[in-house]
Amino acid sequence: MEKDFSPQNLLLLNLIDKINPKIVFLCNNIIFFMYNNGLFISFCEARNLKKSTINGYTAALKLYISLVNMQLEDLIKEAHSEEEKGILLKNRKIKDYLIRYRSYLLKSLSSRSAREYFSKVKTFYKHFEVEIPYLPAVKYGVDYEIYYNDLPTKNHIKKALSISSYEMKAIIQFMATSGTAKAETLSLTVYDFVEATKDYHDNNGLKNILNLLEKRNDVVPTWYLKRLKTDKYYYTFNHPEATKAIIKYLKSRGKINLEDKLFTLSPSLLLARFQQINDHFKWGFKGTYRLFRSHALRKFHASNIGLSTEDIDSLQGRTKKIVHETYIKPNPEKLKIIYMEAMDNLSLTDEYFQNNTIKSFKRENKEQKVVIIYINSLNIPNHQLNRDFNIFSRDNN
Repeated sequence: MEKDFSPQNLLLLNLIDKINPKIVFLCNNIIFFMYNNGLFISFCEARNLKKSTINGYTAALKLYISLVNMQLEDLIKEAHSEEEKGILLKNRKIKDYLIRYRSYLLKSLSSRSAREYFSKVKTFYKHFEVEIPYLPAVKYGVDYEIYYNDLPTKNHIKKALSISSYEMKAIIQFMATSGTAKAETLSLTVYDFVEATKDYHDNNGLKNILNLLEKRNDVVPTWYLKRLKTDKYYYTFNHPEATKAIIKYLKSRGKINLEDKLFTLSPSLLLARFQQINDHFKWGFKGTYRLFRSHALRKFHASNIGLSTEDIDSLQGRTKKIVHETYIKPNPEKLKIIYMEAMDNLSLTDEYFQNNTIKSFKRENKEQKVVIIYINSLNIPNHQLNRDFNIFSRDNN
């Protein structure tokens, strides 16, 4: 289910997000606050839920209590009270609440979302040891299946870029050419960018790094990310076009620190930006979702890069079989070459970086390996090697 954002709510959301981005929840044009509820907090802490999972429970439970017009504490107390009184399950109020809620979900959400919302409410009840009554079975139906022609094309993305801010341009190009999900994209810091591009600079201050990288057209960062949904670490890369957009955006921000967020938009505001772009061009919906959204860029990446399913899964951080995960570790250098050979399939301009970028990367790595092999063959003690290197560095600065 997508949320709609009026100009008034966007302004209010922006103000609240600056105060405390963690407590913002937007649904049906109403801003709710859930994170100060003691029962909900104890539920999340006891189950050690991730932030993304907490957001899912927040959405499902807030819709539920709004529909039945009761608070969480009162719902649990009422359910326990009816159990203690020996009221038959079929006559308890919880049964009426759940049937009403499920009916509303089936009318309002996609089949998948309806099933997930309903399951989360039942899980919340079960956590506090509330008996769940028998409910008549219903058919959830089949969601609209997204096909290749339902995905945004390069022309869609180019049009989106034409009306976007520097930040949105950087985000869109990064997500489209790296396949990175929204949660991971918004979790990145400036330090992560510096670390991802370390093969192209000497780490001599952020300002110098940006100035140096700005002059190059071949920077393919090596990102080492954690998939927040699965806690899996993986390597991915983005096109030099996206790198240039990120640098342009960072330089437009003025003074920034390494610990600052690479992108400053909150998840709610990013969702709103995608919605505004989609509605501006009147691109409409595909099934229950707008054509142009963050997850569609992830699908654009997977569907257009032209690599094997295994390589795409590696680049997008999808979980492999446990045996493969334990014994097979991806080589980032080989994966980077695989990516660079295919990256122009994702290019959003008429420039082609592939051949020169790959040659440059292979040459630089080959030169480094030759030097390392030669130094190792000399059998020079480490303390002497370090001393000679320091003298050389001083004399050449």
